[in-house]
Amino acid sequence: MSDSQDTERISKLANKNAWATGLLTFFFLPIGYIYTGRYKALFKGFGIVILITFLGLMIDSSLEDDDEFFDLVAGIYVVVATIENVRAVNQAKKLNSGLNQNNSANLPSANNVELKLLKLMKRNREVTLADCVIETGLSSQQVRETLEEMMIQQLITMDNRESDGSIVYRLI
Repeated sequence: MSDSQDTERISKLANKNAWATGLLTFFFLPIGYIYTGRYKALFKGFGIVILITFLGLMIDSSLEDDDEFFDLVAGIYVVVATIENVRAVNQAKKLNSGLNQNNSANLPSANNVELKLLKLMKRNREVTLADCVIETGLSSQQVRETLEEMMIQQLITMDNRESDGSIVYRLI
């Protein structure tokens, strides 16, 4: 599964209500898993219950007539499935909030970039393109486009430094 599919799956699961998930899973087990869209987990759990039941009957064939054994296995499955399904929703909420924080940190808005550049220019009086790239962490092309936009808005000016002729940017 690709990263975008994982992110989408986590985001969908994170939007589910943990209480609704718990109640649906406890009282209507398949409906709880359908609500969360976790079909694989439903079938895995069901397969494990079948395996445990089969092994129990292989070990002690007298359990075949014992309804308490089947009730015990089913009861344990419902409780474990409820806990597991609610845990998955809560874990997705934590992961989703982390993903959102990472995405917002990795993709600064144009206003934040402009503000960083303006502060840099105020602090250093004049800056080069390299200074701006280092400050923002963006590509030189992205920084150049931002600087050009800031010149159009008449926030900064571009000039040549007298000492070495380098292109520098200054506040107006």
